[in-house]
Amino acid sequence: MTPRKTFLEALVAMLTPRDVLVSCLGANARYLPHLAVPAPCIALCDSMGAAIPLALGMALQRPDRHVIALEGDGSLMMSPNVLATVAAARPENLTALLWVNRHYESSGGQALPAAPVDWVGLARGLGLTHVEPVPDVATLHAAFPRARDARSPALLVLDVAFDPHEEIPPYSERPDEIRARFTVA
Repeated sequence: MTPRKTFLEALVAMLTPRDVLVSCLGANARYLPHLAVPAPCIALCDSMGAAIPLALGMALQRPDRHVIALEGDGSLMMSPNVLATVAAARPENLTALLWVNRHYESSGGQALPAAPVDWVGLARGLGLTHVEPVPDVATLHAAFPRARDARSPALLVLDVAFDPHEEIPPYSERPDEIRARFTVA
C-alpha cells in the first residue's frame, strides 16, 4: 500500500492545464491547496460521494477538458450506482481515481464495514470498460496516461495505506474561494 500524499503528489505532477481536478474527499481536499496544482482544482470539503457525479457533469459540459475525480471508497459506497451512470453517459474525458483505504478517514478514521468490496469487478459489472488496479506510484505513472488516452471513462483503483497518525492539513479555503475557482473551470 502507498501513502496518500505520495499518490497525490505523483498525480499532481502528471496534470496539465487542460485538466480539471475535482475532489470531494476530505483528506485530499485539505492537501490540495498546499500543493502546486497546475490545473483548475475544485476541492470541496467533505462532500461524501459527490466527486464523481460533479466530475461527470463537468466532463459532459466541457469536452475540451480532461476531468479527474478523486473519490474515497467510503464516499463511493454512498452511491456506487454512479458508476453505471458514468458508463451509460460514456464521457471520453473523465478519469476517476478511487482512493481505497477501507476507512472513513475524514470523519475520524472509522473502519468501513468488514465486507470486502471488489471495486474493479464492481466497476466492470456496472459497465465501465477501462478499470485498472493501482497498487503503487509506478503503476499510477503508467495507468494515468492510459486512462487519459482511453477515449472512454476510466476508473483507477488506488490501494492507499491508512495511517491513523497522518497529520492531514486543516481546511484552508473558504466556500466563496472554492465557488470562484469552480466557475472559472
